[in-house]
Amino acid sequence: MGIYLSAPNTTKTTHSGENELFNYAVSEMQGWRMSMEDAHISELNLKVTEDAEENKKYALFAIFDGHGGQEVAKFCQNNFTRELLQCAEFKQKDYKTALEKTFLKMDEILLTDEGQRELKKYQIENEMASMAGCTANVVLCTPDKYYIANSGDARCVLWQSTQKMVSLSVDHKPDDQMEKLRINKAGGYVSDGRVNDNLNLSRAIGDLEYKKNNNLKPHEQIISAFPDIVERDYDSSDQFLVIGCDGIWETKTGEETCKIADKNLESMGPSKLCEHLLDELIAKETSEGLGCDNMSICVVVFKKTRVVGESNVQKN
Repeated sequence: MGIYLSAPNTTKTTHSGENELFNYAVSEMQGWRMSMEDAHISELNLKVTEDAEENKKYALFAIFDGHGGQEVAKFCQNNFTRELLQCAEFKQKDYKTALEKTFLKMDEILLTDEGQRELKKYQIENEMASMAGCTANVVLCTPDKYYIANSGDARCVLWQSTQKMVSLSVDHKPDDQMEKLRINKAGGYVSDGRVNDNLNLSRAIGDLEYKKNNNLKPHEQIISAFPDIVERDYDSSDQFLVIGCDGIWETKTGEETCKIADKNLESMGPSKLCEHLLDELIAKETSEGLGCDNMSICVVVFKKTRVVGESNVQKN
């Protein structure tokens, strides 16, 4: 049946956790695809200092949507948090620059012999050099602000108590004017919405065959890992975030998805809600090609504005 299974694999892997500030769940399933290429990070209480109470104010969530193989997504899952925390700018609390540098650091490590050896461990078929990449949508929560770093077409949206959805990332697509200008200037081309007749996105980690021009900086390459970053203050109206790979957003709008989440969060709690959303958002069949991708979703609840348990929710 080509790129799709005859029936979707709807087996779900779900993780959840909470502390005084956040309650989250993340769930993933293979869906209609022949294999699972997504990965994620969900970490509360980042070890930023030796003060355990201070560390509770930090959290990191990420969706890595692999293409051409699972290996780059798995690599980011294994390396991103460590590299972010070790970044000098992170220690100086320059979180925006730290996120930018960590996205680019993933590519730097991938180009090393050690990075290539690690990629081989994750390859399903490792006879040849990896051509894989992954998009990345990363949310860093700090004591005063939270940061959304995006490279590619995974998305993050915010739901507020005013029943308003706020988009916190913008897809990077080859036909976007600024993206196309960079691609053309670097020697690539865009045809039918694809870079060099291949990738249907313009930024990603990995995809190293598009990053071989040593005369160009990382953000100037045909495909760039450099992220756009949204910096946001916590607001009393902020209820929850939904982070998802691109397949999550194909059958329903972000607002429709958030309304389903808002309606069911009280009765289901984050874990069952994420699993319910995967079932709601996957395509019933493959004729239109929408909702047929791997499916990964993360819901992060801000407990200061919405008190949430796995089976009981109350709004302040």
